[in-house]
Amino acid sequence: MKTKTIQPTQVTNYNRTDTELETFWIFSIMVAGKPSEWAARVVAKFLKNRKHMTPFEYIASMGHGLRNTLVANRVGQYNRISLALEQSLKLNLRTCTVRDLESIYGVGAKTARFFLLHTRKNVECAVLDTHILSWMREFGINTPKATPSGKKYADLEAIALRLMKAEFPGMSIADADLLIWSMMSGRVSDEESFDMIHPFESRVGVDD
Repeated sequence: MKTKTIQPTQVTNYNRTDTELETFWIFSIMVAGKPSEWAARVVAKFLKNRKHMTPFEYIASMGHGLRNTLVANRVGQYNRISLALEQSLKLNLRTCTVRDLESIYGVGAKTARFFLLHTRKNVECAVLDTHILSWMREFGINTPKATPSGKKYADLEAIALRLMKAEFPGMSIADADLLIWSMMSGRVSDEESFDMIHPFESRVGVDD
């Protein structure tokens, strides 16, 4: 069974099947510190031989061969990813909490929140990656260059959420997160970002 390649600019989906949910969690693990497009391709390649199995069933079937499969697909960070995938098999991805996800080896606050934000409707949390942190600095917020942890993460997350709600009224946090990521990574122009934030004004402006 062919695995759909994840589209990094369209990761929000609240109606994923079990297979899609497991695939997205694997992507969340593998994308840490890597280009999103590269991670999407690697995940699809890693899962290409799973046939009728779900991704978690496929990983479980590998046993001690998991690391070799990761190496064959040039995933990198083999110790972290192999252990994280093995431990993930115990998760219920539909009901797990941030704490549950953070109990997985190598999974921190950012990865856990990224997964939940884009898989569960009405979840409000901030994915404090380098792009969000850079965006916050444009408002005079003193943020570190790398993702913080612990209380520092919680404090900056609260500020980020307030900023998102103020700057993007009516937009979900998940959509605001993707928009900021797209803007700060250069994936959309200033004009395109304006159209995404103010679709009505953009349409009216064409006729005026």
